[in-house]
Amino acid sequence: MQSSSTARVFPQLPAELTDLIVRRLHPNEAATSFRLVSKAAAAQFRGPEHTTVRLSRPVPPHAFAAKWLAPGATRGLTLERRRQLISLTAASGVVANLEVAVRAAGFDLALHRIELLTAAAGAGSLDSCKWLWERHPCPPHDYVDEALCYELCGALEGRVLHAAARGGHQHICEWLFTLDVEWEESAVADAPNAAARGGHPELADWLLQWYGADPNGLDNPIHRLPNDDDDEVQGQLVIATAEGCDLAALQHRVQRDGWGYIPYDPDDAVGGRDSGAKALAMWAATGSRTPDWRAKVEWLAAQGAQLLTSAQAALAPDAPARLAWLHGRGHALRAMPGLVNGAAEAGNVAALQYLLAEVFTQPSSSHHATDIAAGGGHLAALQALHAAGWAVHCPRVAQLAALGGHLHVVAWLVEALGAEALPLDAWLFSHAARSGSVELMAWLRDHGCPWDKRALVGAAESGCEEAVEWLVARGCPMPGGHNSAYELTACDHGDLAMLRCLWRLGVPWGHSFKSLFEDVIDSYKGGLPALRWLLEVASPAERASVRPALQAWGKQHFHYRFEAPAAELLALLGWLSQEAELQH
Repeated sequence: MQSSSTARVFPQLPAELTDLIVRRLHPNEAATSFRLVSKAAAAQFRGPEHTTVRLSRPVPPHAFAAKWLAPGATRGLTLERRRQLISLTAASGVVANLEVAVRAAGFDLALHRIELLTAAAGAGSLDSCKWLWERHPCPPHDYVDEALCYELCGALEGRVLHAAARGGHQHICEWLFTLDVEWEESAVADAPNAAARGGHPELADWLLQWYGADPNGLDNPIHRLPNDDDDEVQGQLVIATAEGCDLAALQHRVQRDGWGYIPYDPDDAVGGRDSGAKALAMWAATGSRTPDWRAKVEWLAAQGAQLLTSAQAALAPDAPARLAWLHGRGHALRAMPGLVNGAAEAGNVAALQYLLAEVFTQPSSSHHATDIAAGGGHLAALQALHAAGWAVHCPRVAQLAALGGHLHVVAWLVEALGAEALPLDAWLFSHAARSGSVELMAWLRDHGCPWDKRALVGAAESGCEEAVEWLVARGCPMPGGHNSAYELTACDHGDLAMLRCLWRLGVPWGHSFKSLFEDVIDSYKGGLPALRWLLEVASPAERASVRPALQAWGKQHFHYRFEAPAAELLALLGWLSQEAELQH
């Protein structure tokens, strides 16, 4: 009998031919379906390219549902990771999976609509965009008061449009302009820049036609800006083109429309109306990811551009060689301390080593770079900065590492700096709790770190049910008196999964129900599911106590004209009124 390691998936076919067949499948199809056909298939296709599932790409719906609708599938995920689950799924364009992800994530979709729409638009997934919009459209601006409308819509006009433009997705931009949205002029004006930064000069030109005209296609332009503003728009577009497009596109842009004008007056700037646009185009080109970034820098230098350097140069994959080349051509890297911060942010140790050895040879008293490295979990970068004598601010550096859940960084800091410089205290533990990392919290407790009531609040804020369960099971102190910050935080985030978790574990309200409910509606962010859940778990007497406040709040904010939430709110009030009548 053949072992699974030598058996063939298809006995009548050579293994090489089976491999060719699998290569024609989508990688997610191979990982979630084909490998499960037999032990032989699992053995032959066991490499990471066949076992890694990328949620931003289409996943077979049967496999997606089996994974994410299983009991406890998201129990160990923070709220941020659950948002990522939906964002990545929205980017994949598979609406069936998006519906499953929303069910599994357990939070109010309305409160996170902008982030999710941005992810879908940036990936060019029109079906996902439509699905998200149909469920939670922005209200017309005259339906609610201005402040609440901003809370409901956020920066939709800018973020979603710019994501589509940067991704090169004209069809998404066209769809966005058909929506009943009151577009901000600044959002439309910056859309061509987003397209250019993404390397899409043709889309940038197409988007320019909307600048100074009504995006909704009405006859009357919303505004015709004066020439000086047009020149500034052109200057910004030149800078964006220098960042994201190739040299030919940059030259074409300048030769056709000029440099434009950017207000810019440093002490050592070369004169001329176009000096600002040239200098900042040089700045953008030094951090550009296009293969011909050197050619752009050389051409801009030949046009008389000041030799500025972007901190993005330190984040590039080729950062050490790039920085050395720029330094050799006269770019004053020493005048750009942000380069060290950029290398620390990227965790690029090679770039850091070059900068520390060749440019910033004297240690800095600023602790910003070490803070960034610790917060990002880049231990090797932090060690390089520490070895070079750069300042490490205690205990903040450990708090930032703990907030990111970076156990390896916290452990090294404790060992390298010692308990006297870096005491393990309840404030540090609360940062670990906010990360949702059970592993980090367990390590801190094993090393004698105390905790207090802030820990449970932090864990609830993280949205990780597993972290809250771990703390409660071990007797973590709970906020008493009138403190119910954990419920308020969960409600503010629309995190129904965390609310249910706190209720299941018997975590007390802290406030009276009436006070808690009134605090929740005072910090309303646009979703009613959390309010509905609170009412469902309350007693009839508690529900009756909040009915007047809910009614007054609804009249103030909605005027009963914002269709979906108003209908839901009216249904809640109708339920409460009916219950009150039955009580009498």
